[in-house]
Amino acid sequence: MLEAIPVDFNNADADGAVRLETKGVLNFLRLRSIELAEGMIVIIADDGLIARALVTMRDGIWVARIEGWLDN
Repeated sequence: MLEAIPVDFNNADADGAVRLETKGVLNFLRLRSIELAEGMIVIIADDGLIARALVTMRDGIWVARIEGWLDN
């Protein structure tokens, strides 16, 4: 399984899309040389909750739209 990107599920748009522009997420991606791209599938996690998500650009920031929840 891919390493999960640590996110804050409380930092989401009204429709539940999780913002990927926080300092912690950007640092995580930079340290692993990961560049976000439109349509990219990622694994995101917060406090034991893990989800498969689709990356998209919305209003000038990267967000992850949850596609489904995973067992941890």
